[in-house]
Amino acid sequence: MKKLIYTVFLLLLIIIILNVPVLNRFTISNGKTGEIAYIDKIENVREFAVSFRHSVNRTLVNEFIRIEGEMFVVYKTTFYSYGAGMPEYDANSKQIITITDGIVQIENIDRKLDSFTYMVGTYADHTLSYKDKTIKLSELVEPQKPAYFNIQKVSCIELIKYILR
Repeated sequence: MKKLIYTVFLLLLIIIILNVPVLNRFTISNGKTGEIAYIDKIENVREFAVSFRHSVNRTLVNEFIRIEGEMFVVYKTTFYSYGAGMPEYDANSKQIITITDGIVQIENIDRKLDSFTYMVGTYADHTLSYKDKTIKLSELVEPQKPAYFNIQKVSCIELIKYILR
């Protein structure tokens, strides 16, 4: 009887430990359901870019982001022409703007974010790129749904479920 009690106790302890969020990870979730669609180690995603086609001027936009501590920092953007909804240059900041071969580049943006969301478009073709990986956000989150980027603690069970799908 004691052996059964110990076994049940041990199993319950293992289940509890596996469900406690302890692993700090870079995640992309479906912003509507909260379901985690992508997980990676923060060290792997220290610097990344999100690229998309702008819906108004139909040109490529690249937003460059790095992870500092548990914050995202947008540090640079490139695009082909100004227009509605395009990033703005702040002359009162430390931002540096250059135009080379028709590409506008704004550096030193230094915009800090706890998390952020992209609405996955049908035309925009949002793409996450880092190291040697390129991932279309529409493969992670259904188009016309929000892709929520976050740094969060995940449990071993969440990580195992992600790996096994």
